[in-house]
Amino acid sequence: MANKAPSIASSTPSHNWRGWLWDSADVSKEERRFLFKLDATLLTFGTLGMLIKWIDTSNITNAFVSGMKEDLNLYGNQYNYIIVSWTVGYIIGQWPSNIILTRVPAHIWIPFQEIGWTIFTFALAGAKSYRALLGLRFIVGLFEAGYWPALYYVLGSWYNKRELGKRNGILQSAVSIAPIFSGFLQAGIYNGLNGHAGLAGWRWLFVINGVISLPIAVLAYFFLPDTPGTAKPNWIFSERDIQIAKERMARAGRKPEGTPYTVKTILGFLTSWKTLLFTLIFMMQPFGSQPFTAFVFWLKAHNKKGKPLVYTVAQINEYPTLGNAFTAVYSLTCVWISDGPLRGRRWPIILFSNMIAIVVFTLLAVTPVMGPFSHRAPLYIVSSIGGSMVPLTMAWMAELISDNAEQRAFTAAAMNTLQFWFQQVHQPYVTHGNRAAAVIAGINILVFTIIALLAHREKLAKKRKNQVPATPSSPDPETTSGQGNEKGLSVVRGEVF
Repeated sequence: MANKAPSIASSTPSHNWRGWLWDSADVSKEERRFLFKLDATLLTFGTLGMLIKWIDTSNITNAFVSGMKEDLNLYGNQYNYIIVSWTVGYIIGQWPSNIILTRVPAHIWIPFQEIGWTIFTFALAGAKSYRALLGLRFIVGLFEAGYWPALYYVLGSWYNKRELGKRNGILQSAVSIAPIFSGFLQAGIYNGLNGHAGLAGWRWLFVINGVISLPIAVLAYFFLPDTPGTAKPNWIFSERDIQIAKERMARAGRKPEGTPYTVKTILGFLTSWKTLLFTLIFMMQPFGSQPFTAFVFWLKAHNKKGKPLVYTVAQINEYPTLGNAFTAVYSLTCVWISDGPLRGRRWPIILFSNMIAIVVFTLLAVTPVMGPFSHRAPLYIVSSIGGSMVPLTMAWMAELISDNAEQRAFTAAAMNTLQFWFQQVHQPYVTHGNRAAAVIAGINILVFTIIALLAHREKLAKKRKNQVPATPSSPDPETTSGQGNEKGLSVVRGEVF
């Protein structure tokens, strides 16, 4: 016992601008070194993987408006069915993937998924028919299904409350940056490689996506860490690093894997208000991003057969990137405010953003669809403001379901996508979809409010039973012992939800 390394649990959150800007600025040197390793591996390769995943997810839209529609004779609602085939694979693969993740090391399972969707992205370049696209996109969705919830689960297993929002935001920013990259990539491919080696520009997009994806997937095997409860010392993380991680998660009340999967366990997840309400939110929240998808079709609809082009193929691919840039900047601003000045509170910004979303969706529904660019385009650009709350929602979920790793993984995998209001055959005339999005944003506000109230009630109940765990905003019990009960009570009162 005498040789045991000293605890770092006395690290306390900063109340100055440096700590709010980046949380490791005021922790011990040892913990700062540990966080640097964690950010350099988990955050870096997780974000790169998320970037290529969403490039592969969004490239079907770029390909569709850049010649695939005409080459493969895709008309009517066939584009929507191709999206649905990916969505079906995505839905089917999520729960099994995250259940496997709690039993198979993350550095093995996550790269396996990356390599899987890379192979079938290459295959998309050779698709010759609508049916081939349906099958290939289904398999791509199956491999991509577990990646997004898996990374959020792993991040929630390593980072505490003052750190998690920012890391989630950085990870999710890849979702916004990917379409920007994909849009300019497709524009460059169309202008520079269209027809090269006998391949159309849209086919080259899938080839190049695969070339980018493969090395990142291979490197992830060597760099991505497992969760603290399953990690073993390696060339990056020492035994002491793993001990630090376990201490930090113990203070955050986050328990490691180990709960057996039984029928009773699964039923417990399904009847938990946390799983039910967050699952409901996850099903609705992506819907708030769907009005933005009409932007590219709105631009393309201005071009009439036999008439001069209003927007070039490059412009159709590039203008929507303004919306992606807005979403990335807004989301990152929100997570920094939540982790910093709001001291870990998630709900104020989430509710505010959904209120703004209602206004935007309503304006999209009531203004003329084919109005001037200056009237319509700004609404499309900011229309993902509600959907940009995914990082804070996932951070909130991880913090409220700290005491059960399996339930946290199960709930993270419950993310779903609903796109049926925005059928391609009606694009860009999706007024009903915009109205529905406004209604769902209102429902989001109601559900988030209920979550906040139930979380507050649960916190008060734990306080009465003296079960409130020490958090990153609370001193370590070892360092406060003997300092009086009054200080302990002030820690409890400092808890936020």
